[in-house]
Amino acid sequence: MFNLNKENIRSEADQLAQEANNTVDKVANQVKSSAAKASEKIVNKTEATKDQAESLINSLRNLLDEHKQRSKVDEFKEQLTDKAAELKAVVTDEVTHAYATTKQRAADTVKENPVGTLVLVAGVGLLLGYVLGSKQSSQ
Repeated sequence: MFNLNKENIRSEADQLAQEANNTVDKVANQVKSSAAKASEKIVNKTEATKDQAESLINSLRNLLDEHKQRSKVDEFKEQLTDKAAELKAVVTDEVTHAYATTKQRAADTVKENPVGTLVLVAGVGLLLGYVLGSKQSSQ
């Protein structure tokens, strides 16, 4: 029933060992192939992630540059507003001073030379009447 032949057992053991070696070689080759594929996928995914990160960094840089430009514009606008307010105050003071000075001079001139002032005012009145009257009559 059992064949206890040593040669047979040795031959079968050698055959089993050879099959085991072949199976180990196949598994090792499959593992190497899978590792190479996984490595390639990882490299590709890493490159894609790197490109996305660089794109995001560039977008952030652009946003920061825009923010800096807006800040500069806001600062310039604020400075311009301040300067305009200062200029308005200066012009208002100058106009008020010029008006007061002109008013005082006119009053002094009328007091010093009332007849000349009346003649001048009458002449201006006649001139205005003539100009306005001729425009109305031509219509």
